[in-house]
Amino acid sequence: MPILQPQDEEAIRQRFESELTGDVKMTLVTHNPIGGLMIPGRDCPSCPTTQDLIGEVVALSSKIELEIVDFYRESEIANSLGVDKIPAVIVHNSDDSAAKFYGLPSGFEFPVLLDAIVAASTQISGLSEVALAALAKVTEDVHIQVFVTPT
Repeated sequence: MPILQPQDEEAIRQRFESELTGDVKMTLVTHNPIGGLMIPGRDCPSCPTTQDLIGEVVALSSKIELEIVDFYRESEIANSLGVDKIPAVIVHNSDDSAAKFYGLPSGFEFPVLLDAIVAASTQISGLSEVALAALAKVTEDVHIQVFVTPT
């Protein structure tokens, strides 16, 4: 059963058609139990829904490429991406930076995910010139975390 409603799919498709200018790489770090066997401590109730949702979003534009990484079977890749919990959705930028979303990107997080996809495609952050000038003065890497409660 699809997660996105047909009218939402169409709105997102139209947005992607009009706003995506370059290709976007996304990575979903998740866990798919082999043969449905769940190992205690490795359960991820929101992983299947997240994978379905991201799959639906990616299907709306040929400019979006999705790589799926299993957190446990491909732990070296997950570690190299800096992922320490699942599900994780990563929207890669061309400058090797990325936006990471942990958990199911639903509710208020979903439009932010769409914005991150558009920003990665256009390489336009949407920040003001003043903000960009201030950020240009930052001389070391900064790790920013934003926490959102489910809606």
